[in-house]
Amino acid sequence: MLISEICGLLKKELLDNGYEYGFFLNGKKYKPDVDREFFDLLSMVYHIQNPNDTMREKIGTCNDIALLMKSILDEYDIPNKMWTLHDLTKNKYHTVLTFSAENKAVYLELTPQSSKSWYGKEIIYDNEQSFLDEYRKQYEVFDVTDMITVGKTLETLMNELA
Repeated sequence: MLISEICGLLKKELLDNGYEYGFFLNGKKYKPDVDREFFDLLSMVYHIQNPNDTMREKIGTCNDIALLMKSILDEYDIPNKMWTLHDLTKNKYHTVLTFSAENKAVYLELTPQSSKSWYGKEIIYDNEQSFLDEYRKQYEVFDVTDMITVGKTLETLMNELA
């Protein structure tokens, strides 16, 4: 499958369906622009969602969106990895996904409410190492492909990264 076809597949689901940033828990959606306690709840009660729940409810955090993208790509046997980027100056974390196609590594940012200028645009690297070299200039980069799992809390994930 070509890079453009893979990106089209992911965009069709995540851009065309009105996903929102937040999480779904116990029958309720929590969003940062609506719920004042969102960030407290995110750190205390949020668990990484099942991709089916993310897709059904059209809401997710960067972890949920990366896991949903992974599940879509896995259905097509497209090699992919999830990465957590830690901005040391702001002490913020962001999880992204890359995939391999046409002998390239591709990063496609599809987390809802992304303020990044490259939101919805694929960034193509010669290889995975080129992606890592670029992002390690600004972030600590962790391969979390096997760590982002349904039901895991952010606290557990952060402890595993430490």
